[in-house]
Order: sequence, then structure tokens, then C-alpha cells
Amino acid sequence: MKKKILALLMAATCALPTLGLMTGCGGNKSKHQFTILAVKESTVQNYNDMPVFKKLNEETGKDVYWTFNTSSQYSQNNDPVNTEGIDAIYHAGFSNKNLYAYGKRNRIVAIDNYLDSMPNFKKILDDRPDIHEALKSPDGHIYSLPRIEEMGLYQYPNILFINKTWIEKLMTNDELALPSGAKLTKEDLKDGLDLKRSDFKDILQKFNTTDMDGDGAVGASGGKEVPLQFVSNNWQGNISDLIASFGLPENIEHKTIVNGQVTFTVEDQKWYDALVELKDWYGKTLIRATAFTQDQDQFLAYGQDGRYGAFYWWEKETVVNKDLRDDYIIVKPLADDNGNRYVGVSNKLEVEKAECVVLSKCRDVKGLLSYFDKFYEPDYSAQLNYGSIESGAFLAEKQDGMLIPNDDHGEQSADDFRMKNAPYGLVYLTDAVWGKTVKMESRAELRQQRLAAYVKPYSYEGATNIPNLNYSEKELNDLYTYESSLGNNINSFMVSVIRGSATQTYEEFLDKNKSSINTVKSINQAAYDRYLTALGKK
Repeated sequence: MKKKILALLMAATCALPTLGLMTGCGGNKSKHQFTILAVKESTVQNYNDMPVFKKLNEETGKDVYWTFNTSSQYSQNNDPVNTEGIDAIYHAGFSNKNLYAYGKRNRIVAIDNYLDSMPNFKKILDDRPDIHEALKSPDGHIYSLPRIEEMGLYQYPNILFINKTWIEKLMTNDELALPSGAKLTKEDLKDGLDLKRSDFKDILQKFNTTDMDGDGAVGASGGKEVPLQFVSNNWQGNISDLIASFGLPENIEHKTIVNGQVTFTVEDQKWYDALVELKDWYGKTLIRATAFTQDQDQFLAYGQDGRYGAFYWWEKETVVNKDLRDDYIIVKPLADDNGNRYVGVSNKLEVEKAECVVLSKCRDVKGLLSYFDKFYEPDYSAQLNYGSIESGAFLAEKQDGMLIPNDDHGEQSADDFRMKNAPYGLVYLTDAVWGKTVKMESRAELRQQRLAAYVKPYSYEGATNIPNLNYSEKELNDLYTYESSLGNNINSFMVSVIRGSATQTYEEFLDKNKSSINTVKSINQAAYDRYLTALGKK
């Protein structure tokens, strides 16, 4: 599981307060040809010591030195481009508005002016007009280098898992009778469990009123068991698919495209009906307050001991320790009373636009871009994304011309290994690479299989995600004005209704946000129509 880089990356090395930078102890940056500022987590190796970067330096003949900011340092810097002594920013994470603002003022370079120095990146743009279109700023220039990792996983970031061992404890004579008249047998307890939402709720209530772990404590007042857990506004493992079960193409942005039209789910009465029903779940402590306050690290840490009756995440292997994984099975998207199932489509994109920028003050832009261009070669992309061959991320020898992932990392999880050894960033890993020069991780293949079997067939009809869109300067400014506050307003209202603290009626909420909703819809619709036209799809 790739954790969102800028949300987690924190560095731990030696500080240079005058620059606001952190570097490896010792070393004089002025002696190096290029210095790149990266945002790096403390557990990740120093990039300067990573075999993959040593190979890149050797093969390109470039003397590149990496220096680091913590995520908190970086987020507090209102003008990172002004950082003294650097030539580029890796894991830049600029918004479309900031990217264009820096580019328009010639503070970062327009990459498209240097494509002759970047054969790999130029080929990507030539082969994939959708990516080319996605990377453009309002003036048509490309001001950043992207991260491109396509597996078809981000679109469906939630799978519902339930503790079958707990269900078995509730069974009498190998059968669990539910108030609706439905019955579960042990034979039913396998991946693809078929449950109506109402029956799922009844099971959660039983989890909540029974001492499932045998410690003598029951319920929210003293028991360690949590009937249902998620991370409310996280990109994965969120509440969206539970709300979608009421007949909506829900995602955490509450915004999607349905049959070519940009749509906000919050305008549908079913969205509010879902919140009212979940208020009852919250009142019965089937959903706990932590679901709306925790971050994903807290969620993962608490789940290791198998304390969750059910949870949303995109794989159980990350949430519970190895000894307990077989206790959990996949539940199909919950059915309504008529047997209909719905899941929305996430807007998290596989083309991440502002992963790296080169500063205009760089003395040799062509040279640095030719260095970055190597990152898009399959062998380098794979090692940047998962860890070097030397670190044990891949088998030492290729098989059938492919790099083969090493799935055995001893006692540490695949995620822990990857976070220590992989710098992520600029990669190009798509169908052009998978199964040809790089074999996909077995756990990624398993996710694909699970999604194909238990999630994708129930995708809301006609729903698609919103791609990377090009906006005019005015549109960018309008989105900056309306979009952030609108998102905060929606999330605040949603949580307050579920937790029973709402001070607005649904009608008042819609009336207050109507203008912002219409503005954001209109801007995105116009940009989406232009996107289709540019690709010859309209």
C-alpha cells in the first residue's frame, strides 16, 4: 500500500537552519553539480546512499546530491521554490494553481521546452495523449514531471472485510439467525459474503453486545472490540461505499461524472437519508467517534490485534497481523432491501501531476532533465517504486526478461520494507511495463482479483472518475475560492449529522452551498468537455 507521500514523509538527518534544509551529516553541497530538495520520511534511507541513485549518477555521469525537508517544514514554507541552494524539488506536490503561478513567473521551467533532452518522457507524451493533455497548465506548458503508476486500484479504494471468527462465535448449531429471517451458516463464511445492509447492521449490533474477545468487557463503555471501523475522509478505507449502498455514486469528494455530467452526490436526497440512518448506527455505538478523528496510522495500529468486527480498507493484510488474516473475509458491497448494490468511483488519479519541478535558477536545466528522464525507464521506475535490487526488493536475476518482486521480507511487512527502501516519485509503470519488463507484486495482483470479483461489478452505472483537467487561469482562481471551503462544509455537515450535532437542516445546508456547488460543477463540466474534445472523444 502506497501511503500518500506528502502526508507521511518526514526527514531525520542533520539540519541546515539557514537554508531550511536537512542533509546527510557532512558533505558540502557547493561541490556537487546538482542539489535536489526532497521530502523524506525518517525511516527511509538517505537517498544519497541508495543503490538506485548511485547507479543513476554513474550511468548518467551526473553528480546529484539530495537534501531533505520534513513534511512539516515543507508544508510551512510558503515559497519552497525560493529555497537557497537547490535546483529541483522532488515530491513537490504543488496545486494546479501554484504550479501555473510559478511557471507563469518563470520560477520553474516549462518541461515541454526541453523534450529533446528527455527521450523517455517525450515518448510517453507521444504514446499517451491523455497524459499529455492532463499535464498541461492554462498556457499549454508542462511545468512538472509526473508520477504514473497504473494498476486500476485507486478507482476502488474500499473493500469491506468482516470477522468470520466472531460470526462463528455467535452461531448456534453452526447457524446464525438474524431478525430479518436471514440465516448464515459456516458454509457462507467465505470471500464474497452476501449481506443486505440491514443484516450487516444486525450483525454489528451482536458484535457490540457480546464479549467477542472474552475479556469480560462489552460495548463502547469498556470493551476493546469495535463493531465497524474506517477512516472517514481518508483516500482509502473511508465511509464512501457505505453511503453508496443507499443508491449513490459516492466518493470522498462527493463529486463524480455520471453519463458525461459532473455530479455532486450531496444534492441527492438519498445522500442525506444515508446520513440519517448512519446517525442511528453511531447512536448505537456500532460506529465509534474514532472513525472521524483518527488518521490511517492509528487505524492500522489498533487493528493489528483483530479488534475490528468489520472494516473498510483495500486489503486486510495491512490491517491485521499475519496470524489473524484468515479470520477476515470479504463482504460484497452491501445490498439494499431490493438486493441492489452500488459502489462509487474514486477521483484519486494514477497520474500525479506535480511530483517534481525544476527551478529556473538551475544552471544546467537540460542536464538535470536528462537525469530525471532515466527515472522513466522500466528498471529504474521499478526500483524507485519498490526498492533496489540490492535491498532485496527484487530477485537478483531476471526471469523471462522481467524484474521479479521478492515477496519475502521476513518479519517486516511489505509496506514497512517499501517505506524504508523506496523513494517513490517519478515512475512510469503501466500496461506497457507490467508483465513485460516488470512483474507486478503478488499482493497487487491479489487486489486486482478481489476488485474484479467483489467490487467492480457493482460500480454505479455510468459513473467515471474526474480525470486530470486543464483549467483557464480564471477557472483556477474560482476553484481556489470555492472548492476548498465547499469540501470543508460538506464534510463538516456529514460528520455532524452522523454524530447527532448538526445545527443545520439539510435544506439549509444545500441553500448555503448552492452557489459553490453550481460554480464548481460548471467549471469542471466545461473543463471535462474540453478534455474530451482534445482527445477526439466528443
